[in-house]
Amino acid sequence: MTCRLALLGCLLACVTGCSSMRALCPLEGGRPWVEVRSPHFTVRTNLDAETSAEAARELEMMRQGLLQAWGGSFDPPGTVEVIVLRNRRELSEFTQVSIEGFSATMAEGPVLVMAGHSYALSEEGADISTQAHELTHYLSQFALVRQPRWLSEGLATYLETIALKPEKQEVVLGARHGPFLDIARRHGWRTLDELWEWDRRGPMSSAESQQYYVSAWLWVHFFISQHAERFERFQKRLMGGEDPRVAWDASFQGVRDLAGQVHAYALGTVPVHSPTITAPLLPVSGDIDIRPLEPAEVHAIRARLFLMTPGGSTPEERLEKAELEMAQALKEDPGNLTVALLRIRSTAEPEQQLALARELVGRSPDNGRAWDALAQALDAAGYATEEQEAARLRAVELIPDNVGAQEGLARYYARTAQPERGLAAALRALALAPGNASVLDTYSTILFQLGRCQEALATQQLAVEVLYEGTPVRLSQTVHDTLARYEAVCGAAPSATSPIGGE
Repeated sequence: MTCRLALLGCLLACVTGCSSMRALCPLEGGRPWVEVRSPHFTVRTNLDAETSAEAARELEMMRQGLLQAWGGSFDPPGTVEVIVLRNRRELSEFTQVSIEGFSATMAEGPVLVMAGHSYALSEEGADISTQAHELTHYLSQFALVRQPRWLSEGLATYLETIALKPEKQEVVLGARHGPFLDIARRHGWRTLDELWEWDRRGPMSSAESQQYYVSAWLWVHFFISQHAERFERFQKRLMGGEDPRVAWDASFQGVRDLAGQVHAYALGTVPVHSPTITAPLLPVSGDIDIRPLEPAEVHAIRARLFLMTPGGSTPEERLEKAELEMAQALKEDPGNLTVALLRIRSTAEPEQQLALARELVGRSPDNGRAWDALAQALDAAGYATEEQEAARLRAVELIPDNVGAQEGLARYYARTAQPERGLAAALRALALAPGNASVLDTYSTILFQLGRCQEALATQQLAVEVLYEGTPVRLSQTVHDTLARYEAVCGAAPSATSPIGGE
């Protein structure tokens, strides 16, 4: 299928419907946007239709290749939304800084945003490091129940050197990261003790931040090369939910002078060979569905990008630009669901949110996202009533794999002191997003209300561990405050107990 036949209509819409402001025309240069769905990705992009379909297939191939780092049977659930802009220049419009891409966790789930200039992934010399890095973060949360930040970033950087070789039906993981090794040799690296304290450092300059990322890669590369068995035992303990420092001490007990060893390794006294993994690259499903996006949908995407892309703009500046996009989208299609949801979320007045949400449910009674928006609006307006419960139940019925809907139902039952009723939804949300701090916080609340104090404490400790830069201040404060309360009530958590369990 192709969207080339929609080109004339898209161009006419751009000429007659868009503002004269260049930034508001989503079809600049005659490029319509398309949505491509594959088994594990939903790609929205202004690449041409043929390249868009190929991008989705290649993302599936990359996912299949990265899974080999944890073994062939590892296959986590869920799909990932991906927004691909044609090049870095187009991405810079939303961020004002030079980046190749980023990842974010939204109410609907994870989102990867990237520039598409490097496609196809299988081309010789194509730079796919950003895509691989961000996708590794998403996949690793399912493999490693607990992971300190240095391990999370070190593994992501270790795997961003992935080399896909479809002609040989193989993938090569863990090649040497030449630029990072050069930086380490020129400017040094952080000690392992410093990396353990990474999250407590607070804001850092770009140079300091780069050194931490470089150091995380160096230590992970070193461990896989020189202490493979111990490093594997460490990860297996994390998979079981063990406290990271306890897991580390048990796995590396008796090893001396790691600082000296990594120094020799980095400077070449010990050969820096590549601890690569060569694995079969299994065939991926060819099921691809592609459709052209309407102008209103494109404006909604642009509004989301203005709101969530990292950069130097203030929240007020971001909202102003997003409001322009949303206004144009509603002009194009007053009933567009995505725009209606954005409008509800960006409205500050709870009662106005509620009125908009009720109107949306009236127009779209079979849409789970609409019911979830109504439930959130009822909650924001202070209506912890049977109507909110009904809205949340309807949402999870219609969109059972939506993390936000499942967590919302669990949190509703926690707030209304009905933990038995919220446990299943909390576990479902946790299965869909095991590395999400908000989900973990909700699950720990349910456990605490059920009297499972030690499990609640261990889960809340994990919630603190997964708080990385970019976490909203309010959520971070809530997670830390709750941990302090549990520590006061429950005492010390057993170090080897997994917080991720069943009923």
